[in-house]
Amino acid sequence: MTRFDRLNSKILNAHKNGNINILVDIYFMLGNEELKKSAIKSGCFLLTQAFVYALESGDCRAKEIREILISYGREE
Repeated sequence: MTRFDRLNSKILNAHKNGNINILVDIYFMLGNEELKKSAIKSGCFLLTQAFVYALESGDCRAKEIREILISYGREE
């Protein structure tokens, strides 16, 4: 099983089980990985997903994610 398959499975299970914190974890991690590779569009897309789920669940990382998005001109 590839990394992609494992992450996809975790995402699907998190949606099925309503585990929003796992969704924040995964999208935040993947978004940051994309930004490190200078893939700004995909990184910000993934961080936006993390941000939405963080807001939905009251996750304290929402502020940090928002600050990253602002630094890339995505949230003002």
